[in-house]
Amino acid sequence: MSRLSEIETFVAIIEAGSLSEASRRSGLALSAVSRRLKELEQRLGATLVRRSTRKISLTDPGHDFYLQCRQILTDLNDAETSLKETTRQLEGRIRMSAPVSFTHLHLSGILAEFLERYPCVELDLELNDRRIDVIEEGYDVVLRLGQLPDSSLRARRLTKIRHVPVAASALLERMGHPESPEDLGRFPCLRYRSTKQSNQWNFLRPDGTEGRVQPGRRVLCNNGDLLTKFVQAGLGIGLEPTFLSARSILEGRLVPLFADHVWSDNAAYLVYPEARPLPLRVRKLIDHMAASLTPEPVWDREIAKRYRLY
Repeated sequence: MSRLSEIETFVAIIEAGSLSEASRRSGLALSAVSRRLKELEQRLGATLVRRSTRKISLTDPGHDFYLQCRQILTDLNDAETSLKETTRQLEGRIRMSAPVSFTHLHLSGILAEFLERYPCVELDLELNDRRIDVIEEGYDVVLRLGQLPDSSLRARRLTKIRHVPVAASALLERMGHPESPEDLGRFPCLRYRSTKQSNQWNFLRPDGTEGRVQPGRRVLCNNGDLLTKFVQAGLGIGLEPTFLSARSILEGRLVPLFADHVWSDNAAYLVYPEARPLPLRVRKLIDHMAASLTPEPVWDREIAKRYRLY
């Protein structure tokens, strides 16, 4: 009996919850399942499971051994899948999550190009602005915007995410132009809920000194698209990501304020589990997105060219 067969049977028993159910699922005789478990325990010199008339339970050594065996089988399956993918047309499902607005504005075309290139790949894409737990929720890859904390995840930086205060010309004509960043506090402000800067806007001046603004309260919202529309309507000043406000700025519907200051130090990252090798289809998607999004975003370059910034 091979060691791999013993391991496969052991994992099958634990996941099935009983020897009889493992026998049914695997198509092996109950006696064969029982024999494989017994031979494995004898070879290891350890009791792995406690048996009763109705169920089995893992011993402490059995629990640790089960986790390692399950990982071994997962790694083996991933290795076989990767090999098959290199010798045939790329196929399989990619489960991905990404923020709503960024995806609509800047990823839809990139993802469409990838799917056209690999017609047998299935993309299971969820658009959501909440923070996704990659491992617990079973995603292959997740796009995150912001600063990346230390974690057990691997990450690929894609592009810079810059923020700039913006206002409608009508609001500035009505209330006057701010002369310094601190003057923004006297204006009604539209704040994005899901950020650390919702109650205080921190910035760096061109000379490197720090400053902060206590934004006036008018609207608090968790949707950047709606906040941009409110800013365009003249309801207040918003500290908007340029990936969202660039078109309105370039078309003259919004005015950037103190854009030579640094209002955020964020980026777009693809994060994915570190524990096991990535299937080739996921690696190809990550490489495609990294090649499509430049470190300095095209929308920032266009704003900088028009306003002679950055």
